[in-house]
Amino acid sequence: MKKYTFIIALYFIGIVNLMANDSAYVEAMKSQLEKFEAAKSAEDFQAVANGFSRIGEMNATEWLPMYYTAFSLTKAGFRTEGVKEKDAFFKQAQDLIDKAVNQHGENSELVAMKGYALMGELSVDPGSRGQHMSGLVMNTYRKALSYDPENPRAMILMAQMEYGTAKFFGQGPEKACGMAKKSLQLFELEASTVNDNPLAPKWGKDMAEKMSQQCQ
Repeated sequence: MKKYTFIIALYFIGIVNLMANDSAYVEAMKSQLEKFEAAKSAEDFQAVANGFSRIGEMNATEWLPMYYTAFSLTKAGFRTEGVKEKDAFFKQAQDLIDKAVNQHGENSELVAMKGYALMGELSVDPGSRGQHMSGLVMNTYRKALSYDPENPRAMILMAQMEYGTAKFFGQGPEKACGMAKKSLQLFELEASTVNDNPLAPKWGKDMAEKMSQQCQ
């Protein structure tokens, strides 16, 4: 009887420890997300990326730390100066997403983030990179939407890519603006849907609102 009591006690201790670890992970991520929201410069986002990376090292079964590390690096790429510096950030982000996919499998958010980093790389020199990268970026967003047609981030990023491509070739923005409008609808749907994961990506609505205003 004492043996069974001991086993049961160990079982419950394990559950309590697991819950404590989960709570510590969630709180660490929430704190880092607050730093992400406050970041402004490339240096700020690099520091935030380092923080997410450390959390990921201690929580190897979670894909979101790698996702947010890549997001931070992509943001840093858009804010730094110099072609080599920009490319380095965008390449780091792409490699990290590839690593996350290899370890945790593909999903809509990871694929959309890969597209965002690729779009950043294209934006460094659109004149010379547009021809061979535009299709890759668009197909990446299409792939993200094939995993989840209601992913508003994939939709607004694709809308931005479509808008930039149309502008580059002197075409109208109607298709891109339609995508932006659709993304706003998806953001509203996302906001009304209960998500048990407090760390799930929710960003991007401001991008959709800004682009929708440009389309008016």
